[in-house]
Amino acid sequence: MKTKFLLQAGVSALLLCGCASHQQLDVQQNKDIIRRYFDEWGNHGDTKAADELIATSVTLRSPPSVLHSLEEYKKGMAAFHTAFPDLHFTVEDVIAEGDKVVVHWSLRATQLGDYLGRPATGKTVSVTGMSLFRLANGKIQEITVSMDRLGQWQQLGWLPEPPKAGK
Repeated sequence: MKTKFLLQAGVSALLLCGCASHQQLDVQQNKDIIRRYFDEWGNHGDTKAADELIATSVTLRSPPSVLHSLEEYKKGMAAFHTAFPDLHFTVEDVIAEGDKVVVHWSLRATQLGDYLGRPATGKTVSVTGMSLFRLANGKIQEITVSMDRLGQWQQLGWLPEPPKAGK
């Protein structure tokens, strides 16, 4: 009786470990997809990488915009890369659980082309943000972006600088 119980407990433990390992593998694969996303798509605008990593029906929430397809996203990213040809994202932190990955990132870029209807300023911006990704079937299904647009627009000279502390 005792041997049978120990055998059942051992088999159960092995099965649970196998599930945990599979989940850990999925989480690691999701993190790898997101790192490729920033390197190949974010930094280089590689549309082949976008096709491999992002679902065609992706939803991108980047206030004030909401896009509902990869084609819309490709157009928006092409315009961003044209306006900021030296765009570079740095991944600061990556946290993943289940089908979600959160990335704290920073970007640095110089506005050398029209952006949001405004002419090139030649100014370089440094912006931080966070993106929440949901993945399924090895592809990014949803992206929600939160970034310091106010700081970006101030650095571009589109808005007045905030008052200095103590003045």
